[in-house]
Amino acid sequence: MTRRRRKIARTVALHLLSILFVSFLLLPIYQMLITAFETTWSSPSHLYPHPITFRNFVTMWEIVPRLPRYLLNSFIYGIGVSLLSLAIAIPSSYGLSRFRIKAGPTLMFLLFYTNMFAPIMFIVPLYEMMGALHLLNTYLAVIISGTLFTVPFCTLLLSSYIESVPKDIEDAALVDGASRLQVLFRVVLPLLAPAIVSIVIYAFITGWSQQFILALTLIQDDNLMPITQGLYQFFSRSSVSWSELMAAALVSTIIPVVMFLSVQKYIVKGLTAGSIK
Repeated sequence: MTRRRRKIARTVALHLLSILFVSFLLLPIYQMLITAFETTWSSPSHLYPHPITFRNFVTMWEIVPRLPRYLLNSFIYGIGVSLLSLAIAIPSSYGLSRFRIKAGPTLMFLLFYTNMFAPIMFIVPLYEMMGALHLLNTYLAVIISGTLFTVPFCTLLLSSYIESVPKDIEDAALVDGASRLQVLFRVVLPLLAPAIVSIVIYAFITGWSQQFILALTLIQDDNLMPITQGLYQFFSRSSVSWSELMAAALVSTIIPVVMFLSVQKYIVKGLTAGSIK
């Protein structure tokens, strides 16, 4: 076998393995789609729904009347985590990138290290902190707690991106009489648009996915529960409304998926721009 054929065979094998791996990851989503459009759930399930019905997307609102409220709460939590993460990450990343700090490398390492911890490991201290601040059973409890897990990555991403911005631009603005804050908000931030979009979507999706464990611990009021808690109401002691549950789960994924797809190009640009100077 010639070198060219070996290269082609290696490329084909790599693509086939990639397709198989992605297909395996998408199997749960495919199962959710099938069940959501089936008339009745069966085990083992079919390869495709027959006949196809949209009735489940109507009856799910009847089974769980508060479903719109749960969706709204999840959206509030996701947006809150995004905005708070952005408000903290912008000044902190700018300070780490533009000012000489002796403990700078250590801080960057700690930021990277904190991404290795799961939220469930901090549930007890978070509960005690929110209780001491009298924030239990409020939107802020979940938003602040969720932000603790998104700020490290947001800060790292913005720091790498700010380092790719030439300092000469900032020096020119300082010479013209601009203050450091004016330089940050009028000169630097407009250049950070792709990275800002990236961290906002990242924080939103992360805040959306972590709502279950945080709300389960910090929230007792049913009116403040996110969609992840609302999905559990499709379970009863004797049965589970699988078709309606999968329909509701499909609807709950639409918001983060649409937000991600709508700004996908900015996310890719923001994630890669910091590595290019």
